[in-house]
Amino acid sequence: MTNFEFLLILFIFNSIVLIGLIQNSIKKKSPRILIKFFFLPILLSTLVSIYVQSYMQISEVNNRQLLANFLIAVWCLKTFNTYKSIKALLLDNFLQSLRDNISKKKFFRLIIMTLKISFLQILCFSSIFSLNYLSGYSVLKIIDILGLAFCITGLTLEFLCEKEIKQCPNKKETFIQSGPWSYIQHPNMAAIILFFIGLQILSLGAVGPSWSLLSVIVITYILYKKLIPEIEKKLSIKYPQYNDYADRVLNLFSFNKRR
Repeated sequence: MTNFEFLLILFIFNSIVLIGLIQNSIKKKSPRILIKFFFLPILLSTLVSIYVQSYMQISEVNNRQLLANFLIAVWCLKTFNTYKSIKALLLDNFLQSLRDNISKKKFFRLIIMTLKISFLQILCFSSIFSLNYLSGYSVLKIIDILGLAFCITGLTLEFLCEKEIKQCPNKKETFIQSGPWSYIQHPNMAAIILFFIGLQILSLGAVGPSWSLLSVIVITYILYKKLIPEIEKKLSIKYPQYNDYADRVLNLFSFNKRR
């Protein structure tokens, strides 16, 4: 089985699950279902990728691969109850187009949109699919330990951010400036990048993993160009004191203070 055939199977499966998820959201008239379980197709696709790898005897399942799949499963399951506002913002344009196409009965365009989202999901998680195709050497090396350290650091930072959000008594009246937010802007975004860099490092042990670099590139682009500007725009409008906070705290990408 070629790499293209392997990815095509996963893309088709991921698209079917995503279409079913969207159909369920439409049937129950609840976009929250899609928002909550947005990464369910990826979680199931990773399981299917391991099954296809074993069934077609493409390569042997090794410890590095199992650890990476365990970490991605933890991350996906965690997102079912976290990142609600981030996922809603990420899907804002899609949900609006979804409503318009349904009202105008343009179902073909709706399917095309869904396939684009599915393709983007596959790109963002290409590092894990690369590892599940040709898993490479079986012995864990120093670079694998480094990848695991990045993933665990990212997950730990995510949990700290989520804990801070839950404990903030006035999060509706003011934005969070305590905990990780007192050191860096958007620490939850930094955690996501750390986690996916770790996955990318782990995937370096796979055979021919260069194409999976798209994962970190696409995710960083989405965060930097789409999510962070929208979040900062909403925060600066809602909270007048946000601009002063942004001047004082390290920026996620430049790591320089404004003054």
